[in-house]
Amino acid sequence: MAIIDVLKYDGPNNVLVWKWRSGSNVSREEELRYGTQLVVNQSQEACFIKGGKILDVFGPGTHTLSTKNLPILSGIIGLAFGGDSPFKAEVYFINKSVSMDAKFGLIPFNMIEPNFKIPIPVTSRGSFALMVKDSQVFLNKIIGTVSDFETRTLSQYFRGVIVENTKTAITRIAREQNLSPLELEAIVSDVAQAVKGLLWSTLLEYGLELKLFNIEAIPIIDDDPRVQKVVEEYQRLMSVDAEERMRLKRRSDNLEVYKIERSFDTSEKVAENMGGGLGGGGNLIGTMIGMGMVNPIANTMANVMSSSTQAINNQQPNNANIPASNSYSQTNDDIIELLKKLGELKSSGILTEEEFDLKKKELLNKIK
Repeated sequence: MAIIDVLKYDGPNNVLVWKWRSGSNVSREEELRYGTQLVVNQSQEACFIKGGKILDVFGPGTHTLSTKNLPILSGIIGLAFGGDSPFKAEVYFINKSVSMDAKFGLIPFNMIEPNFKIPIPVTSRGSFALMVKDSQVFLNKIIGTVSDFETRTLSQYFRGVIVENTKTAITRIAREQNLSPLELEAIVSDVAQAVKGLLWSTLLEYGLELKLFNIEAIPIIDDDPRVQKVVEEYQRLMSVDAEERMRLKRRSDNLEVYKIERSFDTSEKVAENMGGGLGGGGNLIGTMIGMGMVNPIANTMANVMSSSTQAINNQQPNNANIPASNSYSQTNDDIIELLKKLGELKSSGILTEEEFDLKKKELLNKIK
């Protein structure tokens, strides 16, 4: 049996894990000895395994095997033949810079549509890339689980892990967010991020890191006429809902524009009536300003106008000679005219029923 003097990686460049085997007889382990040179490339780790257990791990560089750097293995095999004692061990080279890229697809599975209570077949497809993060955890998980360590075998194994966890995650997200299967396709990128988060912890248990995860689509299978009917009804409801949302938005926008226009109109009326006294149309604006129904600037202007008018009246003693009945009649007419205009404001939606009733009661109390 040959004694190996140099032990190094001799596998393909695109694999995650490569098991060192004999060049002359792949079914038999080579014998190693202390003093053998172990060459580990950059971004690689070499793991020695005996009896299915990982004993010693080597990082990048050239190592001379000895009892110092193989303490666990040395304790098992002993030193029956001195420092040159031959021994057998499995050696795995782990490539930590290469990612295992693969695509996946889910076999259609049923999800209950929450609105119509009908099962909808759902599928999904995408891609993923994995890298080894912890060599020891990775080997401990897959040794005895997969038949060999070829890229195709590993891809198939972990594709199953990805598919099962993706299906579970999609179902869980839809249930927690009360999503219809018909809504998943529209938010596929958000679902992919959520699924990626759930997969992360699962893959860490295998010593792997998820470098890439992408869901290309989450389509439904609508071959069943019942499913087609649900899809049509769902689309109709979504169309009606969209139209209603647009109608409410237009109504809200128009109401805001109307309020702004009325505010400008009110300010202009105040400016026009400043020189026209309190009679006629100026009474409505003046009274509304006094009641605080327009902006503060207009209110201040009305106060100035009212004060000026009061000062003029105080300077004209002849006003006392005006018959009381005529003064009362004019005031009552003004109040009635104002009530009519307030009613128009209520009808146009500017005043609420409560505001109108409050002002009406206040004005009626002034009628003598």
